Amino acid sequence: MSNVMVVVADSVRARCFEANAKPATWTEVACLTNPDGRALGRDAPTERLPRTNESAGPSRHAIEPHTTLSEKSLDAFARSIGETLERDRRAGRFEHLVLVAAPHLLGVLHTHFSKSLRASIVGELKLDLAGLSADEIHARLPREFLRQAGPHASARS
Repeated sequence: MSNVMVVVADSVRARCFEANAKPATWTEVACLTNPDGRALGRDAPTERLPRTNESAGPSRHAIEPHTTLSEKSLDAFARSIGETLERDRRAGRFEHLVLVAAPHLLGVLHTHFSKSLRASIVGELKLDLAGLSADEIHARLPREFLRQAGPHASARS
């Protein structure tokens, strides 16, 4: 079991790393992908907006959706990440969690985390590093996040 799970995410993928007491044990253990992530904004499916009838007269108007397709996709992806992390936490794969993502994605992730999963968070970094190599990500993480991997790690830093 790893003490610290580091999740580095963007709208397209979430990379999960296990960190133990030694930096040499920094390993990528999973990569979750959002199949709609790359299409958002470019090749996203475009559907005709729903229509509604005017209450008085024959006029019809388009209804703007409250949530865009990209928001729905990101929300579903964040839910999937939360479910995966909760399953891994319950299985004992990690005790502490570090999140690295853009501020908006961090907020969406928090809405899909259980109370116990949120309690395991020992650090957050508001940067988009998912496109970097594992070594580059490791080099950019503050050392105090990874110190939780020591034998006497505390619940919060």
